[in-house]
Amino acid sequence: LIQSSFFGAGKTVVGEMALYHARSQNLRAIYTTPLKALSNQKFVELRKLFGAEAVGLSTGDMCLNRGAPITVMTTEVYRNMAWRASYKDENENENDGDTNDDLYDDLSQNAVVVLDEFHYMGQPGRGGVWEESVIITPAHTQIVALSATLTNANDLSQWMASVTNRDTALVEAGTTRPVPLRYLFANKKVLTPLFKDANAGPGSPNGLLGFRGDGIPATTNN
Repeated sequence: LIQSSFFGAGKTVVGEMALYHARSQNLRAIYTTPLKALSNQKFVELRKLFGAEAVGLSTGDMCLNRGAPITVMTTEVYRNMAWRASYKDENENENDGDTNDDLYDDLSQNAVVVLDEFHYMGQPGRGGVWEESVIITPAHTQIVALSATLTNANDLSQWMASVTNRDTALVEAGTTRPVPLRYLFANKKVLTPLFKDANAGPGSPNGLLGFRGDGIPATTNN
């Protein structure tokens, strides 16, 4: 599943419901973000939703509540886990016993991986991490990719279907922001619009200069 929508459209709820569905089946789930700071923030948020004992954190330099049914991590950490799990599956007969690391890298009970900020795939240098994560994710694990608006969302969903050999649904949440974007500056007493038209500005309801489309103001005074 690829969810592409404006900021404030509620795409995070899709990821949280995927986690809930996995937990309802007594299976594990992973939630990834591209930054350690975002992972720390999501860790705090999910602990409030699912309980402190149900959520763990792994960011490379920090590991909390290891083995929890829901683990928040950076995308690089997940990519590395998936590669190790793939290698272990291919060389299963070489392992005499499970170590703690083997158990940590075991994705056999992981039902879903949420790849938040999926538009990072287009970032030079780091985008390959998201590509590898999609390609190497085990076949039994559902991929839920959450992203801001993507110009090539349809092409991306077709690519995902081709490399995973499974159906990929694309959900796009309209063409307008559900939460209007407005520009203001603050002093000690009040917030004041940055532009004469409070609804003007890049991405705002009335556009960059307070006009829309053919140059006719969106609202006019009689």
